[in-house]
Amino acid sequence: MMQLARTPPPSMEALLYHAQMQGILPLTSRCNMQCIFCSNAYNPETCEVFTIPPRRLEEIEDSILWLTGSRGPIVIGESVTRITEGEPLTHPEFPQILKLLRQHYPDRIIRVTTNASLLNPELIGLLSELEVELMVSLNTVGHREQVMGDKQPESTLRNVEGLGGKVRFEGSIVALPFVTGWDDVSNTASFLKESGAWSIRIMSPGFSRLHPLWKDAASFDVDEARSFSQDLQKDLKIPVLFEPPGITSVTPVVEHVLPRSPARRAGIRPGDVITEVLRRRVMTRTEAFELIRDHEKPRVAYDRQGVLYETVINKQRFQPSGLVMYDDLDLEAWFEWERESRVKRRRVLVLTSALAKPVIEDALELRGLTTAVEGVPSLFFGGNIEAAGLLTVRDFLAAYSEIAGQGSEFGAVTLPKRAFDPWGRDLEGVSYKTFEQLSGKAVVLA
Repeated sequence: MMQLARTPPPSMEALLYHAQMQGILPLTSRCNMQCIFCSNAYNPETCEVFTIPPRRLEEIEDSILWLTGSRGPIVIGESVTRITEGEPLTHPEFPQILKLLRQHYPDRIIRVTTNASLLNPELIGLLSELEVELMVSLNTVGHREQVMGDKQPESTLRNVEGLGGKVRFEGSIVALPFVTGWDDVSNTASFLKESGAWSIRIMSPGFSRLHPLWKDAASFDVDEARSFSQDLQKDLKIPVLFEPPGITSVTPVVEHVLPRSPARRAGIRPGDVITEVLRRRVMTRTEAFELIRDHEKPRVAYDRQGVLYETVINKQRFQPSGLVMYDDLDLEAWFEWERESRVKRRRVLVLTSALAKPVIEDALELRGLTTAVEGVPSLFFGGNIEAAGLLTVRDFLAAYSEIAGQGSEFGAVTLPKRAFDPWGRDLEGVSYKTFEQLSGKAVVLA
């Protein structure tokens, strides 16, 4: 394997600062489960991840203003940064942390991802009082010890049932039909709905080449899983979203509309395409969703099977509309990329994931731009890993070498920003500037 120079990692304080500036609050890397789909034990040796003990309450209080860097939800327990996130409820001062957060941020959404095993009536009461939302990572109802290492599965399931009517929560399922069968996935989704979940995410499993299950996962049919999720949504009558969504365009399609929501009362239905918000033409799902979310009583035009309609969604500013849509492209970031890459004046190569390639190509076509977009396979992780955020400089160099060998010339190369930390380092600690040095091409991160 090619040896690439690594840039030393930043301090833990710097890592925590940047995480919290994004609204992410790491508490602990400790976990009380042993999920068979967990990637932590099967990362390549040079993959850079950081673990933390339970953070002291005083430390969190001293750094609590870092969370003002983001206007969105305060997220706890979701693995987004390179700090390994454990089970937040294992933190001995978890209730005090929630009270501290609510005291400082009375109007922010606080969202905690948990496996629910450590919930109890007292804690559920506190979550309800503080209006904390949960993402319950349940995954299975019938194979909990095998899949998650749960020694008290009945207790965990009772905890989830205890949330109903008290705490707003979503459920998530890593689909493992080659282990549990599709019936268990269906039963788990039904259990979540019956327990009060307002939405369910079903996720495709991602395994590196080092994971013992990755060859079993080769039988996993993503199209079948996506269709299965759509059928579940019809049966359960709540949003059931599959990840990755398999979207191939930026068309602002509505996936679901929550019952008794402002959008439902305004007449919008699943399958409608939002065309205008505030009499302004919208290009992407993300643009449409955020404009509606951020405005009071937004006027919305939409297309339903070729017929145009117009309505007003009667809601307050920043109040959820009830629309459920997949995330696609941040338009502000897109226009910044157009300026920085000078794509209108020179030939640019965009290297991205195979999943993002058709979406980017659709956006380019809508903008009247012509450039090359190539999906990059993950050589570093291997297995069935496809996400852009898990690609590395060595992956990009291998793809570029093959493309350049075909005689193509480019003025600049775009790499996905999400593959790099705030210091421009990939998951091996290799800077994107190494790509510039070895390829001889300027890099634009987007």
